[in-house]
Amino acid sequence: MISKILVTIAVIMACMWMLSARAKPELKRVPNPAVERNKKLIRNAALAFMVVMALAAGIMIYLEVDKRSEIVTVQVINTQSGASTSYRVMKNDIHSDGFTTTDGVQVFVAGIERIEIERAE
Repeated sequence: MISKILVTIAVIMACMWMLSARAKPELKRVPNPAVERNKKLIRNAALAFMVVMALAAGIMIYLEVDKRSEIVTVQVINTQSGASTSYRVMKNDIHSDGFTTTDGVQVFVAGIERIEIERAE
């Protein structure tokens, strides 16, 4: 007898639980206009920052490449005799042990020689 009462109470409880879980209507979410405005503002600011950074990087790369392709005058000076020789060289063709002139001549600098670089005007 007690088992019939317990089963009936369990069935009633299960039905109530199912009805309570199913009966909750989903509420429509209304976005807060101030929050949405702030999100758009932050997104637009981030995009503007990225565009400015990309432009700055492009300009810096262009200017650096332009500087490297500049033609300069290189003087090779012998420290013992004082004799000097001048060459016209592109700036990116200068290396630690020598350089290549605009005429295609490769010049290697000895240990007793020094080089001075001047901007060609």
